[in-house]
Amino acid sequence: MKSRKKYCFFNGKVGPISGLKISPYDLGILRGYGVFDVMCARSCKPFLLEEHWKRLQNSAGELGLRIPLDEESYKKMIGKLLELNGFKRSLVRTVLTGGEAKDGFTPDNKETFYVLIEKLDPLPRDVYVNGANVITLEYLRDIPQAKITNYVAAIKNWKKRDENKALEIVYVKNGEALEESTSNLFISKNGVLATPKNNILLGITRNLVVNLAKSNNFKVQERQVLLKELYSADEAFLTATNKGIVPVVEVDGKKIGGGKVGENTKVLMGEFNKFVDSYYNQESL
Repeated sequence: MKSRKKYCFFNGKVGPISGLKISPYDLGILRGYGVFDVMCARSCKPFLLEEHWKRLQNSAGELGLRIPLDEESYKKMIGKLLELNGFKRSLVRTVLTGGEAKDGFTPDNKETFYVLIEKLDPLPRDVYVNGANVITLEYLRDIPQAKITNYVAAIKNWKKRDENKALEIVYVKNGEALEESTSNLFISKNGVLATPKNNILLGITRNLVVNLAKSNNFKVQERQVLLKELYSADEAFLTATNKGIVPVVEVDGKKIGGGKVGENTKVLMGEFNKFVDSYYNQESL
């Protein structure tokens, strides 16, 4: 069976991904100096593009990088790429690096900017029905408020994650539970929903869930969450662009809520899914 040709955007041009060439002196490769963003799309409609654009701007600003497109041009380019690649469900991966540096260190103000479209393969249904297992790792990301390309800790520990049959790794620092390697964290205790606020990336899905919870009369606290609180929570779940809301029923081998998906989590999963379906059923902008 002939494979489908994939298209990307690279430094101002749309073309086949097979033609993408990055300099070996690019600071994203040599120094890990770059940021990125990932959002979902159905057919040719991205999910919450404006929010993702703002976060990309924030991440770029943290590293002093310039996005070489304005929002409207970015939106049109994404639409064209989604149409060319033709997936029913896609991940849109945008990458911005410091660009080529002749001395291997000093940016020359010519950033590398590219966008990849990937087929989105959802998690197994069982994860949402029966919940997931996670493990913890003592780690605090560099510039946590930005979505930087440095995922050394997550990749270095992927074998440990797989050996423990865990979906995610929760980063912990000085007894404080922060975020997962690619997700945000929520706990529920005595009917109160809590999610970390500082030293994390404020995820788009996280922020949406906070707003959905408040509009459904949940008491929500954005604050420090201790690891011991996670261990003793009635319920826990994670949120991410490519995962939605995933119940967590085990942390470091300790059962959460008796190892079953909590009722509050189920309610929020339902509200989130309704919001997503309504968003995509709206007439395209």
